[in-house]
Amino acid sequence: MHHSHVDGVSVLRFSGPGPLHATLRFGVGARDETYRTLGISRLVAALAAHTARHRLPERAEPVVSTGLEETQFAVSGSPEEVSNWLEALCMALSDLPADRLGEVAHTLDADAARSLDPRTAAALNARYGSQAGGLEGHKRGRHHLPTADMLFAHTTAWFTQANAVLTLTGPNPAALRLPLPPGNRPRRPAPRARHPRASWTHRNIDGVVLSVETPIGSAAAEVAHRILTERVTSALGGQPGPAVPVEAATALHDSLTVVRLLLAQATTNDAERVAATMWSQALRLAGNEPDPAEVARHRCPPGGAPAQLRTLDDAARTELFGAPSLDEGSRRRALECVTPPAVRDSWQQSMERAQLVVPEGLLLHLAGPDGRRLWCASCWTWDEIPPWGQVFREPLAKRMLTRAAERHWVVLTAKSVVACQPGIHHELRFDDVIALERWGPERNLIGRCGCNVGIAPASYHGGQRLTLAVDEAVPAELAFDGPGLGPPQLP
Repeated sequence: MHHSHVDGVSVLRFSGPGPLHATLRFGVGARDETYRTLGISRLVAALAAHTARHRLPERAEPVVSTGLEETQFAVSGSPEEVSNWLEALCMALSDLPADRLGEVAHTLDADAARSLDPRTAAALNARYGSQAGGLEGHKRGRHHLPTADMLFAHTTAWFTQANAVLTLTGPNPAALRLPLPPGNRPRRPAPRARHPRASWTHRNIDGVVLSVETPIGSAAAEVAHRILTERVTSALGGQPGPAVPVEAATALHDSLTVVRLLLAQATTNDAERVAATMWSQALRLAGNEPDPAEVARHRCPPGGAPAQLRTLDDAARTELFGAPSLDEGSRRRALECVTPPAVRDSWQQSMERAQLVVPEGLLLHLAGPDGRRLWCASCWTWDEIPPWGQVFREPLAKRMLTRAAERHWVVLTAKSVVACQPGIHHELRFDDVIALERWGPERNLIGRCGCNVGIAPASYHGGQRLTLAVDEAVPAELAFDGPGLGPPQLP
């Protein structure tokens, strides 16, 4: 692998005949956005690609993708075609057409806006809240178009020489130029998990997800993840009921930590069974050494992308994020050294802060790794008296027409807003609010926990006073008007 620099950008290349394949990568994705700017990396990429296409006579057709950690532009062709397209793209990133922002945003496929499987996004949101890797899992009712200032600020901070890597396979493009804006390598503090111990919680998903944190270079954790995937698949396949597909996934958390996930589809009727099976198999692996033959079967590196491409991907991630990287031979040797005790010990350590995410409405009664009842980390509190404060109830006439089980009210304290229903409440502290949407007289408080608290003043006696109190309690820089698409559905 050749390593060089062009115009301050790190370039990694494997030589070879045939067409040139290039991927310009930027270390920015959904985890580097905010609730207000969620989707802005994808919009920057679309604007840049749109501009580059119109500047080139040959009309190269790149593949543009935005993920949790990276934004990529991939293009293939002759060395001259690829060089011309990359130069045009880099120039476009220095001069984005802000006046086309709304037009380009309208053409983006809303269904493809998410860079993660919804279950993965929900599990990361449950683990970290609506920040960094968990932000994309926050439930959103409307898309908020960023302002031109937000667009330029995001581009200036993230789409720079210092935050870019170009990977190439094929002949050397002698005339290559990468005139990206200068900048500093961004620093992104990784959030800590919201809960310090093993737990279970709810999210609006059609399935069950188990997530754990492991060291990014741990071969034993990698083998354990594969073993658990196979065991859960086998266990669910041997039970009555429909077949349940089980998948394994990973997400980078920081330069030292990766989140490993196990995902299973489940309907409302069988989610409890799937959750109990997944959790019991995870506890079994943490408590007992697997069979040596089982470990040996899972020590082989997985298939998929060719070794050369995997090497380029790993080297690029090392350049962008500082993540440790092993060449194919070193990785194979590390896997071959994994033993049954190492698998058990690695998974046992990760289970100390494991989290099980299940569909809303499900109540679990499972034992944790310590033998005690598994802790429920739901934001909602059951069968306890809400905090003391000023109570805003529905108008009397409405209460007379509403069944008791369907009533709701709000408690305002000096530090929080509490959404209440019979037997259950959710307290959202003002210092945990990450955004306040204003929809005319209505308000939508966005919590770091991943939940929203909607306030429609017409729904409560004295509701205008409640709205004014919320506006005063939340910092002005977190408040913004919702787009003119009508108010969200508030309770």
